[in-house]
Amino acid sequence: MIIIRAIAFLLHFTIIPVALGRLITYKQTDNKDSAIATYIIGLFGSFAIFYVLCSLLEWHQYWNTFTEPFTGCFTALCIAYSVVITILLVVWMVKDKTAIKTSIGNIKKWLSEKLNQIKANKFLGIYIIAFVALLVVQLYFAFAYEINEWSYDDYDYVVNSQDTITTDTIAYVNYVNGEMPYTAEKRAVTAWPTYIAYLARVSGFEVTTVCHTILPVILLLIAYLVYYHIAKFIFKDYENRFIFLVLFSVANIFGLHSHYSSTFRLLGAIWQGKAVLTTIAIPFITIYLFEIYKEKFDKHKIMPLMMVSLGAASLTTMAALLITLAVILVWLVMGIYLRKIADLRYLIASLFGVIYLVIFYVLMSTLISDMQSYEKSFFKRGRNINWWYKWFG
Repeated sequence: MIIIRAIAFLLHFTIIPVALGRLITYKQTDNKDSAIATYIIGLFGSFAIFYVLCSLLEWHQYWNTFTEPFTGCFTALCIAYSVVITILLVVWMVKDKTAIKTSIGNIKKWLSEKLNQIKANKFLGIYIIAFVALLVVQLYFAFAYEINEWSYDDYDYVVNSQDTITTDTIAYVNYVNGEMPYTAEKRAVTAWPTYIAYLARVSGFEVTTVCHTILPVILLLIAYLVYYHIAKFIFKDYENRFIFLVLFSVANIFGLHSHYSSTFRLLGAIWQGKAVLTTIAIPFITIYLFEIYKEKFDKHKIMPLMMVSLGAASLTTMAALLITLAVILVWLVMGIYLRKIADLRYLIASLFGVIYLVIFYVLMSTLISDMQSYEKSFFKRGRNINWWYKWFG
């Protein structure tokens, strides 16, 4: 049973991101995204799909709340997301069956080429071994240290996620005394704690185990996948890429000097939404934008940008600021580099998640304000005119 639960959990960080990434980038013919970029696009695409379903059902939950708590939306979310992902997996297997059949042979060919490169260049092998050793050390830190790292932000993640499962609601419970309905806008408009609850529900693992034991290892590996993608963008030579990763690893290992350092987010509390945003999402979005701004406009890059932006925005309200700063800065830098105004279509697509987050925040803030006020409300609500209660009592 434990093996089945582990497989169910790992599917969300292996097969599902690959499948969604292939579907999102399916129509790309020229200048295709790399395997790493496709995987990360698929991963954040899965977050984006979950975010949309979560926001719709959360709105439904609050809209139908009058005198007593309205429950059942988390179960509905788990079912809806599982159904959507299953359908998309079937579509992927049908549309991409040729690539799936040839993938094993391609992987063997790729491994053979890399082994030949290492044999031809002994220093490359040394740098790879050094990096792998440092990565193992960091994985140990992530696993052994984060089991005992009870951050003050755990009430936002661990407690909220556990409350979501216990009460079968979405962002609905006071994390101090368990009162519901109760929420704050900044918690209502993010989906990451609910996604953690979903992973715990699907796998059967405890929320604390998911946050403090499993996610740190998985997310750290994904983070270094992104860092290798960055190294690949900066350096053509394989030696230089792994030298970069070795130096970067050393800097991370010795950089845990405060709770506000990037090392703390990477090796101390990477399960938190703002940690995933700053250690994985922002670095990838930044380098991905640099890559596509260099080339001529490709409409097939718009959807990947939008999905990554939306998936990143689902992690924390801080995304509204950090994503905006990152994408505008890249747009300005590339405008200077190209000596012309960089493509505004890419800029707008990369801000899609921020726009969605802001609109959802305004709507939820207004709805929550209506619920707490006896005066004339912005929305026309009432139990006697509510369709849900008319149909289902």
